[in-house]
Amino acid sequence: MCSIAGSKNNTEKMLETMKHRAPNGNNVIKLKDYEMGMGRLAIIDLNNSKFPFEYKDFVLSFNGEIYNYIELREELKLLGHSFETKGDTEVLIHAFEQWGAGCLDRFNGMFAFAVYNRKNDILFLARDIAGEKPLYYKETNDGLEFASEAKSLGVCNELEPAHYLWYEFKNKQLIIRRWWEFKPIKINLDTVVEDLESLLEDSIRLRTRSDVPYGLYLSGGMDSTIISTFHKFEHNFTYTEGDYEEEFKKVFPKIVWHLDYPVRHFSAFALWKLAEMAKENGVKVVMGGEGADELFGGYIRYMPDALYEQAQKQFPSYKSMFPFKKTLQERTLEEFNGNMREELRMRDRMSSAFGVEHRTPFFDRRIIEFAFSLPLEWRVRGFETKYILRKILEKRKPEYKHIEKAGLYCPVNKWIGSKQIYEKDDYLVYQKQCLKK
Repeated sequence: MCSIAGSKNNTEKMLETMKHRAPNGNNVIKLKDYEMGMGRLAIIDLNNSKFPFEYKDFVLSFNGEIYNYIELREELKLLGHSFETKGDTEVLIHAFEQWGAGCLDRFNGMFAFAVYNRKNDILFLARDIAGEKPLYYKETNDGLEFASEAKSLGVCNELEPAHYLWYEFKNKQLIIRRWWEFKPIKINLDTVVEDLESLLEDSIRLRTRSDVPYGLYLSGGMDSTIISTFHKFEHNFTYTEGDYEEEFKKVFPKIVWHLDYPVRHFSAFALWKLAEMAKENGVKVVMGGEGADELFGGYIRYMPDALYEQAQKQFPSYKSMFPFKKTLQERTLEEFNGNMREELRMRDRMSSAFGVEHRTPFFDRRIIEFAFSLPLEWRVRGFETKYILRKILEKRKPEYKHIEKAGLYCPVNKWIGSKQIYEKDDYLVYQKQCLKK
């Protein structure tokens, strides 16, 4: 987790605004008529990585992790590339030289990066499939500016997840393209549980590549518990409800500032506390179970339509008796491309506030495509949500006792004096008041 920025002459100020993301320093490279900047949180190859990274005609600013960088480096060596460092940043720029925008299809990771080509005066921006790493941009009279957080740019646009952008400075031409669209893959239903289990194991193996201490946000729910069965984490962090009213009122203006945008969710404070715990214990990398609900149908709000969808399949002659608005596939894809982005923004901003990187094993591209290719009954079966994950957990931890699903709950309405159990407008008003202070 780092910060990236680019502009004609405002880059140092932009990086200073995002210095919380980069406890290991900022640097700016001044080009002919442009600046490329990057702040670093050192996770891999701690003392030998340049930032931004210069290679031939390219200058790279990079936020995120390419988890399969070791495998890619070996592949690139066979194609004639040589490397000076042991990290993923240099692998990324060599991959871009070798395959251009096609390198995105080869990355297993979370990323937001910018590559400037001195030779043709073109800037390339790209963002990962789920949008784990943020990226914003705006056009100005001087060209294109970009940054990891909107607060560095003011009024700006967000580069959508799974998109890339080309900007030609000479003609001030901007082109945006989607580089990933979900396409169903073939699923072997005879080995479906074992196949997903294998993917999860490899995803977690890749995401525990780190030269610094790492840990797990272990809530006790199904998703983080599954992760814990694949790897013995030295550090586990759990948020428990407590008497945080005074602390909440004190730190919430800071939380609002870090968030960039108002959110209709009460869990930002809990995420703040978790990141604070990680930092206090010297942990720079944490993992969590985010994404499993969107991918495998975990939210209870999916249940009414999912039950009727199952009934139509089981009783085709009586379809008219079981009308539903959307299929589970439609709902989960909609959620993946919608509400989930707010969740990811909160997790990124709350962890970055403490210089902590947040990793999500369920957002491995292979798992995303596997999940959306599953038949309905392997995601929701009867009243059991995330059915396939339940089967994996039964196999790996049979003593686990399932509990009713609950999110990261914080009694914010009580703390701010609202009489409603859940009144999101009160919460938004309170955020606006904090921003004015």
